[in-house]
Amino acid sequence: MIRGHFRHHFIRLFISIFALAAAIIALQLLFSFWSTKHAMNSWPGYVAEEYISSIREDMSQIENPTPDIMINTILENANERISGLIFRDANGFFQILYGVLPNGERIRGSVADPTVINSELKIRLYSGNMTSSTKQITTDVDVYVFNIDFLWDGSTSFSIDDEIVHEPQTFTVPNEIKARDIAATVVVMSNGEVRGYYDILVMTARTYGPTRYIIDTSMLVLVVFLPIALILALVVSYLISKRNEKSINEIRQALQKLSHNDFDITLGVQKSSELQDIASSIRELGQNLEQHQMSRKEWIRSLSHDLNTPLASLNMLLDASIDGIFPLSQNLLVQMKKECDDLTGRISAIKYYAYLLSPDCRAEKKETDAFDFIDSIVCTFPDSSVFEVHIAEGEKLVLDHNLSARALLEVLNNAVQAKGGKVHILVSGSVIRVINRGRLPDPLPDFFEPWSRGDISRHEGGAGLGLPIAGQIMRVQDGKASIRQDGENVVVTLDFRAVKSS
Repeated sequence: MIRGHFRHHFIRLFISIFALAAAIIALQLLFSFWSTKHAMNSWPGYVAEEYISSIREDMSQIENPTPDIMINTILENANERISGLIFRDANGFFQILYGVLPNGERIRGSVADPTVINSELKIRLYSGNMTSSTKQITTDVDVYVFNIDFLWDGSTSFSIDDEIVHEPQTFTVPNEIKARDIAATVVVMSNGEVRGYYDILVMTARTYGPTRYIIDTSMLVLVVFLPIALILALVVSYLISKRNEKSINEIRQALQKLSHNDFDITLGVQKSSELQDIASSIRELGQNLEQHQMSRKEWIRSLSHDLNTPLASLNMLLDASIDGIFPLSQNLLVQMKKECDDLTGRISAIKYYAYLLSPDCRAEKKETDAFDFIDSIVCTFPDSSVFEVHIAEGEKLVLDHNLSARALLEVLNNAVQAKGGKVHILVSGSVIRVINRGRLPDPLPDFFEPWSRGDISRHEGGAGLGLPIAGQIMRVQDGKASIRQDGENVVVTLDFRAVKSS
């Protein structure tokens, strides 16, 4: 089952890597097509704008521009990106095409010699009717306005309006002209009157040599790169999957060993950080499971011993009484009752500790007067004079009263059983310290784990659950319990301040 799971994971990983690579390539391809399309759509307007700017710059350097100069400037600035210019009269009717169509075709009536256009923007037609038939088209284009005005002193001035109008225009043009061929139109005005029009035909990015070369080269790269990239993605995803196969098999085998209670896990260095983290977690899991199994065995052994001790003593007294060794007397009954109470107490402590470990145990912390809290516990002891309490006036504690009372009671019981004289109780800053004379064993065992036996004087006569109960109660309240040797004294600390989780 585990093997099949990893095989399916393997296949999913392979497909995911390949799909991701294919998606990236597809996005790159779509972006390339979009950017190329956008550039081709913007190309005619960009060329027309540069063309008008070059005319403006050349005409601005002439002091007394004449219509002939203007016409020559218009024609001279028609570089290789401008395929042709359509001249129309003041009524907007087609007269002549200078140049060729953007697709390279010529039409009847077109000229390449600018001298056929006179200074008054009228057209000298060829002999006979050589223009092709015309049609009307309407399209949105940028409209520029040229002004060539005759002044009172006989001089002329030239200007181009700064405002560019983009609006639908109706054109009378040869049948061969399409709406997309016209990049912009220019209105030529003289002293406020329209004298004619000319329309700018721009070579498309596809038909203009340099841009066509760039576009074709880019598309060739994409066409060649696409299958290569897909093949590389396939190969890389396969290699990555194969590289991880060994690690995944090791992890699978390690999990199978753990499932059979074999905690001897050996996992080498993995090839990826994710698998390395998984391997580290499995090793840590194996160590924890092994430790928990050992603790469970120790629990069972200690539990059996602690419950068996008073039970064996009770059985011995009963057998002795039956055999007549000990006559049935008040003292014998008292001794048997003591053993029963001891057994009951140990069972009760075990049940209470199990309750503390369950999710049903929840702390309800409230602010409590420290003196009243300590006094309510000290007064339960037969001889309360053994305690010396040191509490600052007005000291407060935030705790669960019932749980915390049980924790402090267990600590004080251990301290009294040590028989080291006075037991000092210090309360300060949400911390309770219980100090009594005594000596802790070296090395120091974990007193807050069940049945950890240390200084026998602190656990004599008990089930070994006093400090473990206190420690678990503190954990339930997000606090902490600790024990340490301080000179000739043993100090147990109950810290009710919330422990920050790391």
